[in-house]
Amino acid sequence: MGKKRDSILDIAERRDIQGILASGYDHLDYVSYFFFQVVDTNRAKEWLRGVVDRVTPAVDPGSKKSPNCFHIALTFAGIQAFGVAGNSIDGFSHEFVKGMNRPEAAKLLGDTGKSDKQNWDFGSPDSREKRPIHLLILLYGDSPEGMRAYAHSCGLDSVANGLELVYRQDANRARGDHFEPFGFRDGISQPLVAGLTSGAGPASHLIRMGEFVLGYEDEKGLKSRIPGIDNWQDPKGYLAPHPECPKDRRAFGLNGSYLVFRKLHQDVEGFQNYVKNISSNTPHSAEVIAAKIVGRWRSGAPLVLAPDNPGSEPNNDFLYAPTDPDGLNCPIGSHIRRMNPRDSLPTWPSHALQISNRHRIIRRGRKYAEGANQGICFIALNADLLRQFEFLQNSWGDDPEFNLLDNDRDPIIGNNDGTGQFTIQSNPVNLHLKNVPRFVTTKGGGYFLLPGIRTLRYLANF
Repeated sequence: MGKKRDSILDIAERRDIQGILASGYDHLDYVSYFFFQVVDTNRAKEWLRGVVDRVTPAVDPGSKKSPNCFHIALTFAGIQAFGVAGNSIDGFSHEFVKGMNRPEAAKLLGDTGKSDKQNWDFGSPDSREKRPIHLLILLYGDSPEGMRAYAHSCGLDSVANGLELVYRQDANRARGDHFEPFGFRDGISQPLVAGLTSGAGPASHLIRMGEFVLGYEDEKGLKSRIPGIDNWQDPKGYLAPHPECPKDRRAFGLNGSYLVFRKLHQDVEGFQNYVKNISSNTPHSAEVIAAKIVGRWRSGAPLVLAPDNPGSEPNNDFLYAPTDPDGLNCPIGSHIRRMNPRDSLPTWPSHALQISNRHRIIRRGRKYAEGANQGICFIALNADLLRQFEFLQNSWGDDPEFNLLDNDRDPIIGNNDGTGQFTIQSNPVNLHLKNVPRFVTTKGGGYFLLPGIRTLRYLANF
């Protein structure tokens, strides 16, 4: 699984990788996320045997796109609920085993105050003990009617399959609506994954597959770690031999990925009021202030390429060092520049780009609306929860001194409390927007393994 496997991925491996790693299913506007507890292991295995062949693989469908796509992910407790002893699998990360609601995660992820786990709709420590989440089912469809029929055919509305519904979250949108609740075009900045992403892109922006899929080379030329089990635990040979010790171990985690799910409530009214009120004390309009905070115009056009033109088309093919090294167009602390600094970290541009590429994530979220409440069902896929998702949230999103700034957290997702600021680099002096409040609140979440399809068959049959 070296460079050749990264550049031309074997069709058998594509059939084993779940398709959400390769596609966000832009043609499907209806999504339901089902969080289940396993209450009867034998019946749950029987259910899994009946649906595993429906799981959408990472095979390019061409022009014949499916009207429904179906995915299965498991928590560490969920793997155990299917009968696999936790101590029999070697190689899972501490973050995955202990979960998003482990004690030290609150500070790392900014889950304090209103975002405290005790206020979550699902996934809190209390709910973990009373109604633990074992499975996450992700169901995509092209119509409400088709979704209901497909969910029924998959047994997701039945109590006879050994599963009990803990929480359900719908995330539906109007056709052609690609804007998040604050009104900005979303989903533009996605990594181009060598061997997995369709379409051409600049070679310098291609990210090795091991940053997202377990068992492949990452940006350092190392294979992302594959959790494994002893051969005797897989007597029927559902799993591939472990590449590091094929005679003794089986590759339980091969072709899997760690999936982050977070329900994020967005204070749309608070955001609009802040940019409107703060703009009255600046030379900028509320629309410009909002764009500076995000780093893009609402159209998705990046400020680094279109500093004065909000009507430009979305574009993600750019670097900061050649055209905007000082943040005069796109502020250094803006949301998109924090989440993907590209070549703008305080080191040589080529080295900065290498660092940035080690902290990329694939995002597959969708927005939701529940009456007046709006937000994002945030989904991230990565091979290392600590180095990728948690690093982004903590070190680049919530660090007040990111990239030589001072008292500036991410203005969108940062754990702001009304005492921090947002700096707009300007000539002759910088402009500091004061008293930045919190605009995004965590309402639930968890860490999951999105396994290879062979692993799902193993869980259903071992």
